[in-house]
Order: sequence, then structure tokens, then C-alpha cells
Amino acid sequence: MWDQLPELILTLIFDHLECRDRFSVDRTCRSWRRALAAPVLWRSITIFIDRDLRSDSSPTKQLAGQYGQYIRKLELAWSRPYILPSETRATWNIRAKEGVEFIAVIKNKAVQLKQFVLTDWFFGSNWNHRSKLLYAVAHFLRCQRNLTSLSLLNANLGVSDVLRLFRAVSWSCGNSLEYLDIRGAFKDWQAPHSNSRYLQYLERLHTLTTFKLDYPALSDLALNSLALAAPKVLRELHISVRDSDARQHTIQDAAWHNLVAVCPQLTVSYTIGEVMLQLRNNREQLDDLLVSLVERCKRLTNFQYNGIIRSVGTLQEILNLQIDNKTSFRTIHVKPSTVNLRNRGALDEINYNYNHRMLDRGIDFRIDGPALSFC
Repeated sequence: MWDQLPELILTLIFDHLECRDRFSVDRTCRSWRRALAAPVLWRSITIFIDRDLRSDSSPTKQLAGQYGQYIRKLELAWSRPYILPSETRATWNIRAKEGVEFIAVIKNKAVQLKQFVLTDWFFGSNWNHRSKLLYAVAHFLRCQRNLTSLSLLNANLGVSDVLRLFRAVSWSCGNSLEYLDIRGAFKDWQAPHSNSRYLQYLERLHTLTTFKLDYPALSDLALNSLALAAPKVLRELHISVRDSDARQHTIQDAAWHNLVAVCPQLTVSYTIGEVMLQLRNNREQLDDLLVSLVERCKRLTNFQYNGIIRSVGTLQEILNLQIDNKTSFRTIHVKPSTVNLRNRGALDEINYNYNHRMLDRGIDFRIDGPALSFC
């Protein structure tokens, strides 16, 4: 009965199978093999190097040799990007070697991608074939001519590794690449924001319309490079702020004005995952700033304040924003370091008035008892 199903139905079923499971389909019967040869099944594939590429006779490599010419979107990842203590470097060297062999297979098929995704490549330490695998990927990208999208989201690579990939793409796809995502691409926030090679490669991306990056990878020079690379083309610049930037740098207004002037359709957006203010002996009035920050950053889910509270009205205003659904916190923890008698009474009243209202909304709300001050 199965071999009598229409080829279109078989194709729809096979589309839900992973690459390694399709090998069994390929060896079942002629009708199933014909259905498996449908180009639509191979337009987009995901390869887990440590799971799908297990030996020289890997089914995935064999199928890539048969149908690789249809691939237009390729994602390379590791199912377990963190090396476990029980696993030796030798094991991971073997996996990387198999990855190099897979890259060679699709390169020999003259595969021309539209989209390439390299994600979750965090390795616990350096090992021999790691650099060989990245070199093979860079060499493969150097052969691409039609690539429109490159994502290194959470790749966690070293600066030299990312720049090697950048160099390959900028030379081969500088006139075709439209989408670039390097959020989390640099390991340990080692972003080369002012590195001459980094800036040079950015200047070659003449068709870039969407660029997503972390704030540490941004600088005045990077904005100027984008202005030179894609005037009137760049439309979206998305900046992710995940942690404090050790450089404590700011972007000058002149660099922003220059970019906006040459890219009139540009939209700039930010994603802020967590904001932590570490202030010691502060005398500044931050009340209005805190309220404004919370109100504008609508995706913030965690509010934690450990410090001196000068006006408990600020806390009440922030809680009212949550009640009015103008913020989307899931956690609100407040731990004043010192308060006077009057503010302590006000904090107790706020805790009484808002505790049940927050719990009803599923919010983890807590005001910890502060130390008493007689100032």
C-alpha cells in the first residue's frame, strides 16, 4: 500500500524526517527513492555535526552527495555544543574531521546557497581539527556567489575565526548579502569594534539591508563603515544589549547623523535582556531615569533593585506601569539597602497594596526587609 501512495503525499511525509532518517527511505524501494529526490525536500537542511556525521560512510554525507545540488539553506550546528568532562578531545577531533569531509562533499557538488546559518559552536577548549573545520567552512563560503543571508547567532567563536568567515563572505558575496546576524558571534564579548580588518570587511557589504549585532561590536568607525558600504540600502540596524560593556563606550551623535543621512530609510531597534545598575555612594537622582527606562524597554522581564531608595513613589510608579500592562515583568524584587522610618512605613504599605495584585498576574513580587536608617 505504501508504495502506491502518490509521490506528492510521500514527499510531504518525508519532509518531516531528519537527514539521517531519510537514508532508510532511500533504500526502501524505487517509488520512495523517486519521491525523496524531490528538490523541495533539500531546499533547507540542518546538520548536527556530532550527531549526523558519524563515519566515513555517514548516510548524511551520502545523501548530500546525491541531492546536495538542491540545497539553498544550510545550518551547521552541534547538538551538544559544550564538551562534557567524560568526552575526550580525540572524540571531538573525529567529529570535526567528519565535518570537514561533509563540507568537502557539498563543495564538490558546487552547492550555491542562499542562506547559511552557523550557530551554537561554543567549544570548551581548543583542539586540533577545530581550526581545520572553520577553515573548511570559510573556504566553502569563499566559493559562494548567491548568498543573501548569513547568521552567526550565538556562534561563540574567537575574533580571528569570525573575521576569517567575514573575509570569505565579503569577498565572494559583497554584492549579494542582504542579511547579516552576528549577535553572540564573538566569544566572551571579544568584539573587534574598531579592528581595521573588521571595518574593511563591513565596507565591502554593498547590498546589506539588515544588520544585527551586539553593542560591543558597535563603534563610531563601524557606523561609518556601514555608511560607506550600503548608502540608501541599509534599512534595519538591530542592536542587542545583553550585559555591561567593559569598554564603557558611547557612540557619538556625529556617527549616527552620518549614517542616517546616507540611509534615510534606516530603522534602529534595541533588545535589552537585562539591566543591572551597580551604583556605590550615588547621590544622583535616578528616579525619572529608572521610570523612563522601564517604560520604554517593553521586553524587560526582570526588575531587581538593590540600593538606596530616595523616593518610594518611584517604586509605586513602576508597579503601576505593570498594573496598567505597560510593562511585561515576570519578576520584581526590591531590596533597599537603607531607609528611614517614614520610607519604611511607605514600603510596607506598597507591599500590602500590591502583593496580591502581582500574584494574580503570575508575577514573582517581593520587597525584602531593609536595614533601618535614622537619616
